[in-house]
Amino acid sequence: MDLVGKCPPDPDSLAAAADRGFDSVELYLRPEDLNDVPSTARAVEDSPVDAATVHTLHAHPDDERPFRRSDDLAVRLDAYLVVHSQYAQHTHVERLEAYDFSAPYGYENNPGASVFHLQNLVLDRGHDLVLDTAHLFMSQPDYEAGLTDLLRENGDQIRVVHCNDATPTVDGLAFGAGDVALERTVRALDDHFDGRVVLEVMPDAQADALSRVREWVA
Repeated sequence: MDLVGKCPPDPDSLAAAADRGFDSVELYLRPEDLNDVPSTARAVEDSPVDAATVHTLHAHPDDERPFRRSDDLAVRLDAYLVVHSQYAQHTHVERLEAYDFSAPYGYENNPGASVFHLQNLVLDRGHDLVLDTAHLFMSQPDYEAGLTDLLRENGDQIRVVHCNDATPTVDGLAFGAGDVALERTVRALDDHFDGRVVLEVMPDAQADALSRVREWVA
């Protein structure tokens, strides 16, 4: 597993991610980061970390500009594009496909999306899945079996995983702050996954998450 941090693409945040022990990050985009894409790309290129992945801006699926600009940034940085918005459901995948993304990309599973739903609307249509383990925990009663099945049966379509803690109603929690069996989750990833794992917790909790994961897979 390649363990990845997460931060906005400004110099201070990128430097702080390096100080937390990360060589690469997923970029969390804000509207202002897409006003001048070449400038944002230069800020990342001049930083001590690489951009492994770029998360699209949370935009309405009919709003073309932020999706195309997120894609442009990913291309400039040779990064993988995580297509996800709180305003888009998997029923919007074919609408988003009209943007003809140039970067390699995948669709992140939303909270509430079961394995059955993801299989029908994402995987069976030939698209990559960005697997958010907390979102799956909130959606799948047999979470651990569902996680293992996805990794075993669709591993060639999963190149990026997001990992954080969650309860049945709240995700994005620091490791140990929720109900997910995180050590078993990480061991399942170590056994069945050989891609990027984004430790998708708040910046001040990322160093602890990195330390825990390294201890569990040592």
